[in-house]
Amino acid sequence: MNRHCQIDGCNREVPPALARERVCLDHFFSMVVARTDAVRALCLNAEPIDEATLDWLLSDAPHAVQALSSGELGGEARNDERVLELLLCLSNLRNYISHHSLQVKRST
Repeated sequence: MNRHCQIDGCNREVPPALARERVCLDHFFSMVVARTDAVRALCLNAEPIDEATLDWLLSDAPHAVQALSSGELGGEARNDERVLELLLCLSNLRNYISHHSLQVKRST
């Protein structure tokens, strides 16, 4: 069954690895970058970080990126570059978090 991105106006196909997120690779990339930037900004301002966002960035997103890197994107250079950028973004976030203190706002 073909699934298309849930973002309004986007009709791109959702790769199987992103079925849970229900977004195409471009929108997944945007989500990861936006959430990573938001976490860093909160850290810089010594504000608490939402536990669900942090869990998604440290657990769910890397699993999706790993599945994407397994070749289900057809080996297109642009997509491969996007996956590498995602890996770098998530790796940088882990590194940042390991060197900075952060407060986590627990989900209720």
